[in-house]
Amino acid sequence: LAGGGVTMAGAEDEVAELAALLSAPIAVTYLHNDAVPADNPLYAGPLGYQGSQAAMYSLRDADVVIALGTRLSPFGTLPQYGEDYYPTKAKVIQVEADARRIGTSKKVDVGICGDVKLAAKEMTEALRAGGPIASDENKTERIIKFTELKDAWRKKLDDITYANVEACTDRIRPRHALRALERGLVPDSIVSTDIGNICSVSNSYLKFNHKGPSMLAAMTFGNCGYSFPAAMGAKVAAPHRNCVAYVGDGAWGMQLNEVMTCIREDVPTTAVVFNNGQWGAEKKNQVLWFGDRYVGSQLDNPWSYAEIARSMYAEGITCTHVDQVTDALSQATKNQEEGKTTVIEVMVTKELGDPFRRDAMKLPVRHLEKYKNTCQYSESATGQPTDL
Repeated sequence: LAGGGVTMAGAEDEVAELAALLSAPIAVTYLHNDAVPADNPLYAGPLGYQGSQAAMYSLRDADVVIALGTRLSPFGTLPQYGEDYYPTKAKVIQVEADARRIGTSKKVDVGICGDVKLAAKEMTEALRAGGPIASDENKTERIIKFTELKDAWRKKLDDITYANVEACTDRIRPRHALRALERGLVPDSIVSTDIGNICSVSNSYLKFNHKGPSMLAAMTFGNCGYSFPAAMGAKVAAPHRNCVAYVGDGAWGMQLNEVMTCIREDVPTTAVVFNNGQWGAEKKNQVLWFGDRYVGSQLDNPWSYAEIARSMYAEGITCTHVDQVTDALSQATKNQEEGKTTVIEVMVTKELGDPFRRDAMKLPVRHLEKYKNTCQYSESATGQPTDL
């Protein structure tokens, strides 16, 4: 299990070598999809919200978990797809640079306070020097099962992505847009994600085949308005790399002024703005548990964010059909190479992904008579907004 510390320590090769020696699948922690290159045959994908079931089931079935460079965040291991996948019987070895985080959120059997690059290297050397490795006995069987899990997840993700959902036809389904963006990202890109519903669903689709820091996210801080300034900072630090921010229209209102900063300070950056006229994460809770009574979650956007970008002397592109999305990102990449900032406005439907914290929410109980008419006795049957 590879966390953010792997990327910070530049330990991708050492972790990959240890996993190869043990023929062990490599899951990455939530919002650290860049911890190991995704083209590694043992890469299982990310845990956490809308993560990979191949990673989750590999973790669930493990008898030993080597957690490298991670604090084992509670939020990153919450149940997903209706299943609690964190293992209860596995032995856990945690390598973490901060001693305060060892065994804090999850029980561990062995805690190692140290540099993950050195620790992974020494583990590999110790295993090689110790004679036959016990896990070699069922290596073939485990690899076959892991391959089946990856194939099953790829198929399921395609089924989820292209599922038939009744929605307006003049806009793009969010998952269709995310798949098209996945295809348009050039190698060595850096992607920052904001905290909205669609941005978080991108965890299903973001893959990086190169080494080095490539995914930036607000993590459990949950700070709205994070992504574009983070992408700008990445561009300043690595001007040779393509830097892209994913952001919803709610969070974009907190940071669109930074487009002017990009122009003034010559920091060419790309923002992908998902325009669905709502605070999606908050609205999802109102859909499921509050009878579709929308309070403060609807956004009336009579303007075009692409036009606003052009008024700031940036480039602006509006996508109303999924076939335009990949080309728009390719054009933005070219613009960035030419020193231009681009805002891609993706007009998406109001379809919403799962709530972030189903474990923390319950149907409200109304005790005052005047509110009894708002009582809900079951979750929304569709799980989607009434104005879909």
